[in-house]
Amino acid sequence: MSRIIRRLISYIGKCSLNDFPNPSHATLVDTYCSDQEKRDPRIKYASIEGTEFHTSHKDKTDPKKVLTIKFLDESKRRVGTGHLHEDGTSKFRYKQKPPAESQDGGFEQT
Repeated sequence: MSRIIRRLISYIGKCSLNDFPNPSHATLVDTYCSDQEKRDPRIKYASIEGTEFHTSHKDKTDPKKVLTIKFLDESKRRVGTGHLHEDGTSKFRYKQKPPAESQDGGFEQT
C-alpha cells in the first residue's frame, strides 16, 4: 500500500494571505500558488509581492493588472515568478531550468 503525502506551500515575505483586503483575492492567490506547487515539485515557498493589483513593471506587454508572486525552492532560491490577473489568468516565467516535462520553454500562460 502506498502513502500519499500532500505538500503544502508555505508563504514567506512581507505579505500573507491574511493581508488581502478582499478575501476573494486571497483565495485566488492561494489557489494559484497551490496549482504552481502541483506543476513543479521544487516549489516549496511563495513570496507574495503585494496585495493590490497593479500594472506590471517587468512585463510591459501585459495590459492586465497583476499580483506578482515569487516561487522558491527548498533552499529559498527562486524557481520562477508568476503574474496573477484578477480574472484568474496568469503568466509564469521560470528563473531556474523548467522541469523536463514542461513543453513551454520556461514561459507559461494560463
